[in-house]
Amino acid sequence: MLVEALLRCSLGSLAADNLGDLAVGAEVADGGDVSTAETSGKSPATAADYLAILRRRKWIIIVLPILTAAVAYSVAAQESPLYRAASQVRFVVSNASTQAFDIQNPTIGDPTFLPTQATIARERELAERVADESHLPAMTADAFLGESSATPRADVNILDLSVTDANASTAIVLANAYADQFRKYKVEQDTATINTLIKKYDRLIRDLRKQGGDPSGLLEKKLEAEANGSTLANNVRISAYAEGASKTRPMPRRVAILGGLLGAVLALGIALLAEALDRRVRSEGEFEQALGLPLLGRLPRPARRYRGGNRLLMLEEPTGVHAETFRKLRTSVEFTNFERNARTIMFTSAGPREGKSTTAANLAIAFARAGRRVALVDLDLRRPILHAFFRTSRNPGFTDVVVERVSLEEAIRPVALPGHQSAQHTATNGSSPRGRSTATNGRVDSDGLLHLLPCGTIPPAADEFLVRPRVENVLDELSAAFDLVLVDSPPLLAVGDAQTLSARIDAMIVVTRLGIHRPQLEELARQLPTFRAELLGFILTGVPHSDSYSYGYGYDPHVHEAQPEPKRRGQRV
Repeated sequence: MLVEALLRCSLGSLAADNLGDLAVGAEVADGGDVSTAETSGKSPATAADYLAILRRRKWIIIVLPILTAAVAYSVAAQESPLYRAASQVRFVVSNASTQAFDIQNPTIGDPTFLPTQATIARERELAERVADESHLPAMTADAFLGESSATPRADVNILDLSVTDANASTAIVLANAYADQFRKYKVEQDTATINTLIKKYDRLIRDLRKQGGDPSGLLEKKLEAEANGSTLANNVRISAYAEGASKTRPMPRRVAILGGLLGAVLALGIALLAEALDRRVRSEGEFEQALGLPLLGRLPRPARRYRGGNRLLMLEEPTGVHAETFRKLRTSVEFTNFERNARTIMFTSAGPREGKSTTAANLAIAFARAGRRVALVDLDLRRPILHAFFRTSRNPGFTDVVVERVSLEEAIRPVALPGHQSAQHTATNGSSPRGRSTATNGRVDSDGLLHLLPCGTIPPAADEFLVRPRVENVLDELSAAFDLVLVDSPPLLAVGDAQTLSARIDAMIVVTRLGIHRPQLEELARQLPTFRAELLGFILTGVPHSDSYSYGYGYDPHVHEAQPEPKRRGQRV
């Protein structure tokens, strides 16, 4: 009943609530872990939708049945042994005529006959006889009734008499005694009326002989009554005695299977209930509707080996299918920015661990490999991370340039991007180039140059530091020196730094992930209109891989990207 209630509650909630997309949630963290997401409709309507729920709640579906099976097995294995022995009595349908003695044969065409016999078999008087017959000192009528049962089989007029006991031989003795005593007890009940008639005839015959009369008529009726009594006595026969006892417990394997099945049903109910109560956003359409921005690109989770250690796909495996998504994102950003001609673009997100920093770094590498002069600036002055991606120091950096401790040229780190062949070789061998050039046959195998400006010395009050006029001056210098300046900023819902920076950059891109909580998305949509920079669109992280990869259509590692002519300063991207 509990499982049924859970299923009905969860299914009803799923049908009533707008749960968004039913895909698997994803999380692309800055150097952290992610999980798969799938997009579908707003409510579960197809088998694929329910399969997506099962994938999303796979740990509930897997762990709970295993746990219940293990517990059931452990409990069953500790039970004391119990054996069951069974004997059978059969009721013979007879057409003997007993109407002359006002006796109706109850075995002919009566559907209540066998259930009535099963009730008779549970009478206390019969149980006392069986207990006495067994000669077991500890056996009483109540104990026997608790260990025995009588089950009718109407199709063959058979009554199964079974007894369970901790000892197999005791169960056999009791089952056989049960059959013998039931037969005697039943014969006594069935022939009681005829025996009374026979005694009456005997008395009448004696009286008639004393009076000198002829008792032949009474003798004939007495013989007929005795014949019918014999027929009724033979209506109950022992069909089979108990010859052995089967073990009914412990049966840990069977109990474990049943426990696992029960756990699976319970897990399904809990999974559907959890899905109904889940407030995370799983639909691309819901993001677009809430933010009012175009979708620039979908980024799947990287391979497992890239989920930790601050590793970048575009450095480690630039020819892989995952890296292809960043090249597609680069193209999308170029087309979106074609008319706006924004030179400084800031990346922000609603909260931490949404892939904001990794997206900005990988996209900067994609632009640099395409021949753009790109500056990647870390303005997350609270938790900077970009310097760790390229294995360089945080100091000196942007803040040091602002306070004029160092010049801009001294703070910028040129990062030589390894060529496709060397990157593929180092990724295969497990060593990471991390932006260093690789020499091959006397020449440098490099494929573009990226300029990194780390955050520098972290100021005591980041929000006060960002309002300095010198901050805008440094950003203007970068914009004049490079084709494109990509800025990594803090999450906008956590602090107000991103809002302050929006007045000093040209455009901004929001990075968010499938699976964020709906209140976060609502708050993000509420705050975006307060930003002064133009919004280019949003990037969705943690989505499934594009179907095009299923057909093997991707990047050819033997063909380098076309290198466009260098852009003149002031030329649009």
